[in-house]
Amino acid sequence: MRPPVAVFHPGTQHSWQTAFALQQLDRLAFLMTSLFYRPEHWPYRLERILPGRQGRALHAEFQRLAHGGLDPARVRTAGMHEWAERIASRAGFPALARQLDRAGNRRFVQYLSRDIRSAQPFHLWGFNSSSLEAFELAKRHGRTCILDRTIADWRAWNAVLPRLTDQYGDWFVELPKPMDAAKIARDDREYELADVIVCGSQHCAQSLPAHSPVPGLEAKTRVLPYCYDERLFGAQSAPSSVDRSGPVRFLFVGQVGMRKGIHHVLEAITQLPENEARLTIVGPMHIDRGVFARFADRVDYRSSVPRASIPAIMAEHHALVFPSYFEGSSLALLESLASGLALIQTHAAGNGASRDSGIVMDRPDTDLLVNAMRSVIADRDRLDAMRQAAQGEARAYSFARYRTNIEALLDDIEVD
Repeated sequence: MRPPVAVFHPGTQHSWQTAFALQQLDRLAFLMTSLFYRPEHWPYRLERILPGRQGRALHAEFQRLAHGGLDPARVRTAGMHEWAERIASRAGFPALARQLDRAGNRRFVQYLSRDIRSAQPFHLWGFNSSSLEAFELAKRHGRTCILDRTIADWRAWNAVLPRLTDQYGDWFVELPKPMDAAKIARDDREYELADVIVCGSQHCAQSLPAHSPVPGLEAKTRVLPYCYDERLFGAQSAPSSVDRSGPVRFLFVGQVGMRKGIHHVLEAITQLPENEARLTIVGPMHIDRGVFARFADRVDYRSSVPRASIPAIMAEHHALVFPSYFEGSSLALLESLASGLALIQTHAAGNGASRDSGIVMDRPDTDLLVNAMRSVIADRDRLDAMRQAAQGEARAYSFARYRTNIEALLDDIEVD
């Protein structure tokens, strides 16, 4: 009998989908995480203790960690550091949040060590920046290590950051900093220890051998496309025809920061007439208030909203704009496909638009973005066709396809 797979992640990412796919394949040993909704446990009991609006708000937040399909008997929770990190981040202390994240990731292996040392056979599936110590121990016990790399190699971001901060540094409350050498060295060591590295997109996968000196990376790196959450986006209505005279409704979803290219989105919308283009931005704001005020009359801004509200917001729009500089593969693109939105994106944003369902720009650039937006404004028939194609293409990113791809990956590993 082939060994099961133990999945571990101190936070969330898409680890629950990976674990659920493995459970359906009868290959899940367990999921180890810090965050899993158990209403009878602390801190989730707070939703019943706190009165009125506070309790309802907590329940909405906790529901983001509820994954009903997963067998609770196969989920292990340990460590409170992830809650401390989230509190620091929400309170506006990003540097402290990063420190807590790194410290917590290093400690997380303590909860796994007994299983790794045991005689129980299983492969180990970990995620970037939280797998080093676990993989070092696992290799000493002869275990196969699968690294899920959810972001491109940080040296790619470091290469473009100086030019961006020179041009747009005064736009943002806190300038992003280059990833430090110690973190990059840990990433290289994770690459080295992994038997297989999976990435969500070809662009992400190509960045590893392009920037890292670790030998053999190209041979061990595979593309494993992500899936969208069908509980939220699986029943989106087919898109209706775009009004031929009204404005095209563009949407940006994500962190409103430099890495996502939001400065290009704001510059672009001011170059388009109000009667032709409207823009909605959804996500946590990282732009200086004074700078954003210059664009506020052209933007419907909504700060972070409950995740359950995103499908309805997407259904109100025609096209997603996402000129990102650096991703692994953005889930917002897949959710937009499922919602029948045309996509205007960069290659770095990850899986998403084909020629039929959108426009992929060579690089993040305001002029390129303006031209792309103008092209779908001017040709509403093409925009309608893109939106129809989007929902068909979303089937390639279904959970069933993700599960099938994991099964094929495991078959390939075990044949090797």
